[in-house]
Amino acid sequence: MSDERVPDAPKLAFATINVVGGVAVLGSYVLWLSNPSNDAGALWGSIDGAGRTLYATSMFAAAAGYFLFVPYLLRRDADRTPFAWINLLLALVLFPSALWMPLAFEYLDGPSAAGWWAMRGTLGVVGLASLGLVGTLARLRPASPGRALAVVGALAFTFQTLVLDALAWPLCFPR
Repeated sequence: MSDERVPDAPKLAFATINVVGGVAVLGSYVLWLSNPSNDAGALWGSIDGAGRTLYATSMFAAAAGYFLFVPYLLRRDADRTPFAWINLLLALVLFPSALWMPLAFEYLDGPSAAGWWAMRGTLGVVGLASLGLVGTLARLRPASPGRALAVVGALAFTFQTLVLDALAWPLCFPR
């Protein structure tokens, strides 16, 4: 293998984490929401009306934000981008994201302190890793309009994962 191919390895890992992690997240949603014994409405807890509207709007903004920062990173030069760090943060976003819904339904089926903290911990890891992505994106050089859009996208994603999911949602979920 030539040295010229080595910089592509971190980007390949980045793409692989996105594909495998994305399939895991979407697969967990399909698996758990398609199970007729699971009440998807119970996931809202006490959130209703304006809160659900805020959540739905934020979910779309977070998804759009994700699609702003991921392509930006894929276009980056692997030699000038801390892909090892970004890949770790992305893995800490995607793989725990695939666990929160199963953990939430397990908790609803049999509430326990361990189940509550497993669910909260998972959401906390996702939110903090999202915040780490914002900080990492903000420090990338050179500054460019593309980077600014990537940071804005990551901020929308982090608002959803850290503020709404990790901090606000558990306050509205039955304990």
